[in-house]
Amino acid sequence: MLRHGAPVGVSLDCGYIANERAMVSLATLDVAHAEPGTAVTVVWGESPNSAKPQVEEHVQREIRATVAPVPYVRFARDGYRAR
Repeated sequence: MLRHGAPVGVSLDCGYIANERAMVSLATLDVAHAEPGTAVTVVWGESPNSAKPQVEEHVQREIRATVAPVPYVRFARDGYRAR
């Protein structure tokens, strides 16, 4: 995870939330950059490529992202956390 080109955290996992039609990345961020709405960059892929046979050759990419609250889904955030 980058902010203005400097490392500010680590992306742990990625996935697609079908009901929200959103591609997300679960990450840990420095507190100073964790405010929802903060623009960050997710670095996806490995450089150099992994030697693991199940990992296909790929090019590392930087993808724009916006910090979001957790849980990501508003219903879960408002309903489950309020209890």
